[in-house]
Amino acid sequence: MRVASFQFIQRNLNNISARTSQANDQLGKMSSGKRVEHASEDPVAANGILNYKQELRKLEQYQNNINLAENRLRREEWALSSAETTTQQVKEIMLGANNPAITQQERDAYKEELQSRIDEMLDLANTRDEFGQYIFGGFQTDSSPFVRNPDGSVSYAGDGGQRDMMVGDNVKVGINHSGELVFGGVPNPAGDFTVAYDLQGDSRDDNLRVESAVIDDKGSFTDAHPYTVKFEAHPTDPDSITVIVIDDAGNTVPADPVANPKTYIPGDKITIDGVDITIKGEAKAGDKITLSSEVSDGSGQDTRDVFDVLNRAKEWLETDGHNPSGQSEMIDILGELDAMGSHFTRVRADTGNRMQRIENQQVTHEDMSLTLNKLRGGMEDLDYAKATGEFSQTMVALQATQTMFGKVQSMSLFNYI
Repeated sequence: MRVASFQFIQRNLNNISARTSQANDQLGKMSSGKRVEHASEDPVAANGILNYKQELRKLEQYQNNINLAENRLRREEWALSSAETTTQQVKEIMLGANNPAITQQERDAYKEELQSRIDEMLDLANTRDEFGQYIFGGFQTDSSPFVRNPDGSVSYAGDGGQRDMMVGDNVKVGINHSGELVFGGVPNPAGDFTVAYDLQGDSRDDNLRVESAVIDDKGSFTDAHPYTVKFEAHPTDPDSITVIVIDDAGNTVPADPVANPKTYIPGDKITIDGVDITIKGEAKAGDKITLSSEVSDGSGQDTRDVFDVLNRAKEWLETDGHNPSGQSEMIDILGELDAMGSHFTRVRADTGNRMQRIENQQVTHEDMSLTLNKLRGGMEDLDYAKATGEFSQTMVALQATQTMFGKVQSMSLFNYI
């Protein structure tokens, strides 16, 4: 078969072009470091690479969520730690003020200092995160959750919602505690009621106080508060005091206190309306204690509001608390402050547990990311040693083709005539 000069030249040019294109592709892969740049080069590997990249992008999003959750929890942890410190400072103020020898000027200084601590606690309750959202507002993050009323009380305008953040497959972590829980859920050290004292006489060696008032029998409980505890002189024993408990409906324990007076024994339990009441300390005739609750759903007031406790302390400073009633109330206030501090500590510990869980999840993601990148790299990344050898072979073949084509192209029969 006769081979025309055009066909010969075209075939060699195509060969040179193919070698050049191959060399360019190899240079491109060596530049990018990728073995598979197009799905057509290795469909199976390309599909695996795509799946690995999707998993890596998901891990990256989880890492972003982890960073956000960690920042918010750290902010909350700081606020709770500051609240613990503020609570301790309030307790120190009350202990310092509980001295009958202080002057009015010193009392006023204590009041100003306490008001500053209340303002500081309100600022902590309205703490914001890095995006300006209120961290203790539940789901209500755009407006102040705690608002001071004209009478000095503080109202909660948020809700009880907890915001969750996905930090892994099927792994959610709460990134906040609602203000309802943190500042409204302090366990009531008195049990299920708040206590008011109306005590007679001078100071006592052992202050009269309610140790606990707990709803023990919810089936019998009718919410007939306030319950009034009265202490009277014993009709036959001048050295003893009798105790009567009266509910809001007029029911009494004992049922007939005149015919069957109940001698007051410190620490003895008295039960009325399903409520167990334990009182300790020295009682005198004419003393009266009132147990009440702001809750009327049958559950009792088993929690206290932080700002109610602080305002109760403020009211104590504004009155003369150096009397039997004031001293008994001081015992309750100090107990509530201790309960506040412990409550903040418990919530802070839960925040720490959540942060620990996030850190553990982050370590898991880092390990998984290393594994996925290794698998992806095995399919996608270029073996430079092999690629360099293949490129050298391609360049040798290209140069040989170019040299041969140049020599053959210059040959002519006229050179032999």
